Amino acid sequence: MYWVVDASFAAALFLPDETSSGARMFFAGLKPSDVLWVPLLWWHEITNVLIIAERRKRLTPADVTKTFALLAQFNIETDILYGTRYSGRIYEIAKTCHLTAYDAAYLELAMRKDAALATLDKQLVKASNLSGVSLFS
Repeated sequence: MYWVVDASFAAALFLPDETSSGARMFFAGLKPSDVLWVPLLWWHEITNVLIIAERRKRLTPADVTKTFALLAQFNIETDILYGTRYSGRIYEIAKTCHLTAYDAAYLELAMRKDAALATLDKQLVKASNLSGVSLFS
């Protein structure tokens, strides 16, 4: 199965004070054939979450290293589509669904890959429901 996983959902796997039983169940239940699609910005978002968590003493440098090792265990495919055509599509989705461009990138990717979306973002859940994109629940 194809999934699009946003940064908030992935962060709930490794941030000790933001854990989500749903996120843990999702990642524990993945099959080897499951593909997690992420837009390129996901890697920057995850890295930023780790940097901020370490600065705020929520994670240690060892925790950050363990998190990168954990993420490496999953079948993560990075979508690197970019350009005016792609940005125009994200713009339209963001405008129509009242999302940030960042969140619209996840929804656009799920739509384009015919993938289900795993997110904890309430606005993105609402937009997914309106767009007919399946959600992890």
